[in-house]
Amino acid sequence: MPENGSENQTENWNTALRYIAGRKAAEESLGFLAHISTTIQQTTQLKEVLPAVAKACVPFLASAVSLGSLAMHSQLVVQSPTEFSTALEGVRGLVGDNAGQRLVISEHEGLVKQTDPDHLNLLHQWKVDSAVGLPLIYRGLRGGHIFLLRGHGHRRGPISPSDLALISEVADRVAAFNAFVTQLAGPDDL
Repeated sequence: MPENGSENQTENWNTALRYIAGRKAAEESLGFLAHISTTIQQTTQLKEVLPAVAKACVPFLASAVSLGSLAMHSQLVVQSPTEFSTALEGVRGLVGDNAGQRLVISEHEGLVKQTDPDHLNLLHQWKVDSAVGLPLIYRGLRGGHIFLLRGHGHRRGPISPSDLALISEVADRVAAFNAFVTQLAGPDDL
């Protein structure tokens, strides 16, 4: 039987702690996604759905959020402390007018290859660690964008691949809501 030295024990404990942390993060993400789904379903006024989603995203998922949905609001729905206003506006500007463009800027090792180094330098100038911009598309219907920023010191760190998957799920739910409003409710019903 091999000796169970202190180095091996430390490695075993580190592995166990990483496993527990991963499980906890996955459970938090699933709980958050359930919360977003419930928020969309149970918000009684259609015009209040996007502000409720934006409010739920900050601070758990992001430091600042911007949701653009022409189906519901003529202006952007923003949930952000004032210190992130410039960064949020700048990230929206990076996407520009191309409604189908996806933007990922993160120094996380799992996303750094998808990140333009010039964009990352801009984020650092704006005192932001990472940002994501995703189009809200559901079954071919385009309905705006969702932008999320994480500032320095956010409890979840820079946006990771698992965070990107969670953000994509939130975007899908908002896009489905937008499609519902666009297809089933007439403009006079809003």
